[in-house]
Amino acid sequence: MTSRSGRTAAVHRSTSRALAASSRYAIGAVMLCGLAAAQAQDTAPPAPSHAQDDKRATGESYQQIIDRLGDGMLENLVIRGEHNARTDARAKKRFYTELAPMDDYPAYAPKQQLSGTIRISGLYLHDGLIKDQWVAAFQKFQPGVKVEIVQQGTIASGKVDIQTGPRIADRLREVSEYERSTKQRIFEVDWATGSYNVPGWSPGFVIFVHKDNPIAHMSVDQLDGIFAGARTGGWKGTTWDPGSARGADKNLRTWGQLGLTGEWADKPIHIYGRPLKYNIQLGFERKVFQGGDIWNENTMEYSHEMNPDYTRYTSSVEMVKDMAADKYGIVFSDMGSSIPGVRALPLAATKAGPFVAITEQSLRDRSYPLFIEQWAQARLAPGKPLDPLVKEFLTFMLSREGQDAIQRDGKWFTVPASHAREMIAKLDAIGPEVDERELGLQTDMIAPKKWEGESPDETGKVSATQAYYTKRFDLSGLPAYKPGAQVSGVIRMPASGQMMASKVGPALVAAFEKLHPGVKFELKDGDLNSGQVDVSMGRKWTTYFAGEYYNFQMKHERSPREIQIATGAADVSGWSPAFAILVNAKNPIKGLSVKQLDGIFGGPRRGGWAGTTWRRQAGRGADQNIRTWAQAGVTGYCANKPINVVIPPLKYHLMSVFERKVLAGGNIWNDTAREVPLALNADKSRTVPSADRAKIVAEDPCAITFAPSTFAAAGTRVVPISDAKGKAFVKPSLDTVQQGSYPLGLGVYAYADQLAGQPMEPRLKEFLRFVLSREGQEIVQADGKWLPLTAKVARAQMEKLDVVTPQVVAPKPAKKPDIYLPPDSSEGS
Repeated sequence: MTSRSGRTAAVHRSTSRALAASSRYAIGAVMLCGLAAAQAQDTAPPAPSHAQDDKRATGESYQQIIDRLGDGMLENLVIRGEHNARTDARAKKRFYTELAPMDDYPAYAPKQQLSGTIRISGLYLHDGLIKDQWVAAFQKFQPGVKVEIVQQGTIASGKVDIQTGPRIADRLREVSEYERSTKQRIFEVDWATGSYNVPGWSPGFVIFVHKDNPIAHMSVDQLDGIFAGARTGGWKGTTWDPGSARGADKNLRTWGQLGLTGEWADKPIHIYGRPLKYNIQLGFERKVFQGGDIWNENTMEYSHEMNPDYTRYTSSVEMVKDMAADKYGIVFSDMGSSIPGVRALPLAATKAGPFVAITEQSLRDRSYPLFIEQWAQARLAPGKPLDPLVKEFLTFMLSREGQDAIQRDGKWFTVPASHAREMIAKLDAIGPEVDERELGLQTDMIAPKKWEGESPDETGKVSATQAYYTKRFDLSGLPAYKPGAQVSGVIRMPASGQMMASKVGPALVAAFEKLHPGVKFELKDGDLNSGQVDVSMGRKWTTYFAGEYYNFQMKHERSPREIQIATGAADVSGWSPAFAILVNAKNPIKGLSVKQLDGIFGGPRRGGWAGTTWRRQAGRGADQNIRTWAQAGVTGYCANKPINVVIPPLKYHLMSVFERKVLAGGNIWNDTAREVPLALNADKSRTVPSADRAKIVAEDPCAITFAPSTFAAAGTRVVPISDAKGKAFVKPSLDTVQQGSYPLGLGVYAYADQLAGQPMEPRLKEFLRFVLSREGQEIVQADGKWLPLTAKVARAQMEKLDVVTPQVVAPKPAKKPDIYLPPDSSEGS
């Protein structure tokens, strides 16, 4: 079988090589979870039997966890390797062998004979039995067409014509990148229904409760009340929809609110789930929250982890197992994870019913409300029809012949015949005209380009070539650049982005070429992961738990080299400015520590993302929540009133940055937070979200938000911050951000490849040495937006250039994993 997308060669070849420095990665398992402090001890969820001391929350910062435990390379090899082994074992197996009559489905009748190549991507489509059936059947009808079904490829890149898999519109980053590259909306149809109990093949969502729980059934609205928090809107593609808003009055936090009486009436609902950045969570948000992304802050997240014996701790299995021991628990999972001690609830779309149990039949006919669709996406230009070959193949997918292949594959279910006809009729659509002011409105907020800063310029007024800071820091402590041996050759860097748009990039290039005449720079946009460039400079890649950094790890069996090359701005919008914490001017708070900010903005969590892997060391309990100003030490007005938290939408890239800086990589937020998105004014001009949040704080004495300090408005005040309790409070300023004494400053990073066991390529190392030198940092300083590094930071980064990293190899597990255990439906679809 062809290697699976994201699979590393290390998974397939012998793993007998010793793991360098393996003691650094020895990991056990423990659960530390938090529920509301007011809950009685006898109603707290029981501690699982597999708890181990070395995975308890440590109170360390994001960076401290990475420095001690690594960036997740080994863990990801183990987790992904076992996932691939389990999934491969299912790919050619038929789980459902019954063949239903197909007479109600429209037979495929070619509208015209075509020629050319149609390219379709889909990981599970490619690896299952369906691929060969589709290719042979379609080419029988269309002998002039070559059908290519590949594991991966996006319609945004143009590498494929049809993209299948999880719905792009649920993954805002991907849909943002599509809209950016095509200037179009996505066209999509759903062509199959997920499985009943085949892990990886999109099994329907199941709501499990304890076997002794007397509740008979639930509606989707009730699930919203249990699993979600109040919200100001939700996502429909990249469009923020205020119509999805709901208030806290619809929260359901006790079993009594669901109608249970007696001993159950006052008992809290204990929620078990997956990390909120998993694909499966996004699908649940669409189905249950109307696209909202505020979750009940007491959700206990279960992630895949590496066990001490180098097998995988599987989230879906473990969370259901723990919930089975918790009388007051609830979890959404899949039937593949069902065990004795839990009971699947019948569900209904509304409280009026009908309430339907999940069965193979209720998924086939879609009467069960939490089925999962399989989507096909294609490009549809405004005012134009679908490409004829794309339309023909989509028609075939939905036809009797295409659907018959699905049932013969034996993992997904066919769509109902009436739905197939509805989707075929949709293929006659003409691409909608798109208002460019609305298209991609959130794109830069959700998915800034990797060579840009951590957030866009909200004002739209910052000039890339203007110097906003004229102060000159003393850089005499930085090492002067002394060229080593002359280097030669080509260094490839992206032509776009802030580095090259400002005066920094061109000046660094010109100065280095003068010092090393044998070096030439090739400036052309490209991806480091694909080897198209040698170095990429901009935002921090590890802000996304499964973004560029993770993709690089899985593709190359090594981590990219990350070098900080500058400090972010103090307050220049769009140029990685420091986070400033804003409160109302009347608020007497003297200062807040980062831990207190975590307590205010965050919720209790079982763990968090440190680098590219889940670490329970990042967890914290509900006892650290701060929900009133009195808990933060404030007296007088607002002291005993709730802290009104005002934030950007949780899907914005900036929120992952704040999670890294403040929540130790956790992604559970205070579920009373109010999200304020980018929007269009009546005249179609864009709003300024940071300014809008500051205005709310200026009008609300009990509110708090974060934004660059340049957005601090009349009626607000910037709060000094300390990095630890008992340390001095510091305000953001040019000096404190540049010196690093202000805890919420950001950085600018360079990413490069370096083969394991080998030194960095000489000309690239020499160029980065120059960037980090006194002369290079003078160029950064002269540009007047980013701030230069301190001598201490610059020298530490230079030392990293000399590091030779060992090859990380996934050891052979002490016991052979059961390949038929669930890989977790979050990875399928």
